[in-house]
Amino acid sequence: MKPSDLIKNDLGENVWAECWPKPSATGDLTVVDELSPFQSTKTYVIHGRRGQFDFTTLPHGSYCVYVADGQKAVRLTRAGKEIESILKETWETLADCNPVILASLILKFFDGGIRSTHRVLSGEDDLRAHGKNYVLNDRELERMQGLIGTTSSSRSDGLFVIRAVTLCGWMHDKRNLGIEHIYISKSGAVHLEKREVLSKKIFTSVPQIRY
Repeated sequence: MKPSDLIKNDLGENVWAECWPKPSATGDLTVVDELSPFQSTKTYVIHGRRGQFDFTTLPHGSYCVYVADGQKAVRLTRAGKEIESILKETWETLADCNPVILASLILKFFDGGIRSTHRVLSGEDDLRAHGKNYVLNDRELERMQGLIGTTSSSRSDGLFVIRAVTLCGWMHDKRNLGIEHIYISKSGAVHLEKREVLSKKIFTSVPQIRY
C-alpha cells in the first residue's frame, strides 16, 4: 500500500507498522504524526531514516508532509507549493484555524530554506518557556519591550493576514527573533513581506545536541 493510501484512509500507526515491518529501500517509513490547523483535513508528517524527503532531521533522517481529507492525500513540497491549493479550499474557514499552527505549516514551504526553519511562538511567554538550557539575552529582551506582541490573524482588503512571531535558525539553534507577515488571497496564493528582525541573537546560549 502506498503511503498516501495509508494516510487517506487514516489507518493509524499499528497498520502502518504492519505494512512497513522493516526499513524500506524506497521509504524507510517509521511513523506518522498528525498536526493540522484545518477542520476538514488532517496533516501528517512521515519520518524517514535517511535523507530521501524534503525536510532534514538529525542525525541523518528526513521527513515529508501530507494533507488528507478522507478522499485524497496530497504531498506538500517546497517546489510544488501544493499548500496553496489547500489554502484555496479552506480560505473561508482560515479564521477558525489556530494561527500558530497555520503559520508553522505555511512557513515550511515559503521561507527558511532547507537548513533554516521557523518555530512560531504564540508570544513572549513562549519565548521565556524554552527551558533552563536556553539563556535569554536580557538586554535584547528589554530593548524589544512592547514590540514582540502575539501571533494573530485577521482579514483585510480581501486577504487573510497572519502576523507570526517566530524564531528562525538551524534545527534547535534558533536565535533570530522576528515577525513574519503572511498574506493569503482567495486563490490560495501566499505572499510574505520581508522579515521584520527584532533580534539576531535573542539567546546567548542554546543546548548542544549530541548523536
